[in-house]
Amino acid sequence: MSYFLGCFRGIKSLFNFILILLVTGINLQSKCSVNNVSVVTIPADTIKEDTLINITISSVGDLMCHSTQYKYAKVSEDSFNFVPCFEYVQPWLTKPDLLLGNLETTFAGNNIPYSGYPYFNSPDDYITSLKKVGFDFLVTANNHANDTGEKGILRTIKKLEEEGFDHTGTYTSQKDRDSIRIADVEGIKIAILSFTYSTNGLMLTEGKPWLVNFCDSALIQKDIKASRIAGADLVLVFYHFGNEYERMPNAYQKDLVKYAIECGADIILGSHVHVLQPLDFFVTQNATLDTGFVIYSMGNFISNQQDQYTNEGVIVNIHLEKNTRSNKIKIEKVDYVPTWVYKGKNEAKILHMVFPVMPGAESAFPEFINTNYGQDIKNAYKNTTGTMEKYTDKAKPVTQ
Repeated sequence: MSYFLGCFRGIKSLFNFILILLVTGINLQSKCSVNNVSVVTIPADTIKEDTLINITISSVGDLMCHSTQYKYAKVSEDSFNFVPCFEYVQPWLTKPDLLLGNLETTFAGNNIPYSGYPYFNSPDDYITSLKKVGFDFLVTANNHANDTGEKGILRTIKKLEEEGFDHTGTYTSQKDRDSIRIADVEGIKIAILSFTYSTNGLMLTEGKPWLVNFCDSALIQKDIKASRIAGADLVLVFYHFGNEYERMPNAYQKDLVKYAIECGADIILGSHVHVLQPLDFFVTQNATLDTGFVIYSMGNFISNQQDQYTNEGVIVNIHLEKNTRSNKIKIEKVDYVPTWVYKGKNEAKILHMVFPVMPGAESAFPEFINTNYGQDIKNAYKNTTGTMEKYTDKAKPVTQ
């Protein structure tokens, strides 16, 4: 019995000794001398606070340049200024950390005439103006990508890169096509992929299928997988698809969205139909986000199209949050800026201009806009919010 009591006293003494060391606050990560005895102690576990990174990715739909647009924007021989087209909406273009748009034209140069529909060739100043007003990244896979042939595709890429634009959807080589574009936004790596349903029957140069990305299931799967291998935290798929002027997605669009989700897409953005189509949230598969986001069409951001609803669009804002301790990323919220395009029909302003049309925004508009187009603006807001809320009410228009 005395043996066991002795052991107990020894253990108790050792416990008291360790307790003294902890209480006295001896440096726990170094050797220290206590009564000439060298002791190595274990550091107390400290709880690190979670660090949150918040970013906003925003996107618009179709950036078009019809002939009327560049004629109105002309300031001198072969000189154009499109910056004033975005004057009233520019504050919303500079807010996000990353701003995307669908560039639905080509830049083949002035050796051939500038033209609008059906074969777009726009002045280079259009690209310069988009950069000045805040766009960061342009997708180029759409049905007008091949309007001016291979030379137009390659020159468009060249001009985009000269202006410092990141881009994807059209390419200079197979190696270029296979290179995944990843935007690093505050440490969150976002792969951006772009696919189109068609090039309006204009065949690509023989032997060069890599010039334009098509909505091919094998290609979509391959690129989403390659994005993950390349280290993307999120995969954003930008589809150019659907039936023009239809305000609800068709079966083809829904099937492509479903397929991208199955392959692991986190965010899916749509363009092409020139009118708005609904947004929604989805349960992801093989992706980073638990809840993903899709908008089937963001409508026209700027154009000269005259059909009903083609002057309405949105700037969609996806607010993301990353916990740097857990590396968990989530969509904190989605909101949008409803927009309306004025098409230069009043002598007070012969120019196409994009206006944000939330209630209260009209206080900053020119008098001729409120006087002549006040009802159009109210209708645009009503149409936009109605369409956006077809599938869910979780995304709201921004307030002033």
